[in-house]
Amino acid sequence: MEMGERIRSRRKELKLTQQALAKLVGVNRVTVTGWESDDYQPGGVNLQTLAAALKCNPLWLVDGRGNPDEDTLLQARIFSVKEVPIISWVQAGSWTSTDAGTSHSGSTEWIHTSASVSNDAFALRVRGHSMTNPNGVAPTIPEGSIVIVEPNINAEDINGKIVVAHIDGGIEATLKKFVEDWPHRYLMPLNPSYKTIECEDNCRIVGIVKQVIMDF
Repeated sequence: MEMGERIRSRRKELKLTQQALAKLVGVNRVTVTGWESDDYQPGGVNLQTLAAALKCNPLWLVDGRGNPDEDTLLQARIFSVKEVPIISWVQAGSWTSTDAGTSHSGSTEWIHTSASVSNDAFALRVRGHSMTNPNGVAPTIPEGSIVIVEPNINAEDINGKIVVAHIDGGIEATLKKFVEDWPHRYLMPLNPSYKTIECEDNCRIVGIVKQVIMDF
């Protein structure tokens, strides 16, 4: 069971609508929809508030460990939180499996994430509006959001996921939804005002987005 399924099952168990849960947490309904569909995950204060609203253990919400009805207060000493560097889109574009394009020791900005990621994970601050869904439905990743990216991925598990990719000849990486319609592959914006990009041999998937952190 993924985190989104745990959130949805617990919400239904408490007989809460998405709108009611959103009001309790202090977010909009679209955000709850995104959490439940695993388009992005709650982090920081939102995670703690969500666990309180669902009357459950935040550890259980994150990774299914333990009993949801036990230890409802966040325990920092056992809660898995990782600090990852926020890098530039140029650095992300130069990332490869043998050369990360950046080093943790050289990073000046960091962010904490509750997502399950490796030590190679990094974060990016979203620019522009290509991933902002104008219809107000999830997923949507507005400008200013921070995405947590896992570069150690299985190529077979990326279809339909939000990814960071690099196109040969470009300086910066890009954030898009990866769609495979064999034998073709595409990078699709969530905003239809922007163009879909073909992702063939000239396209390299840098990593998959594991969490989106937004301020409200």
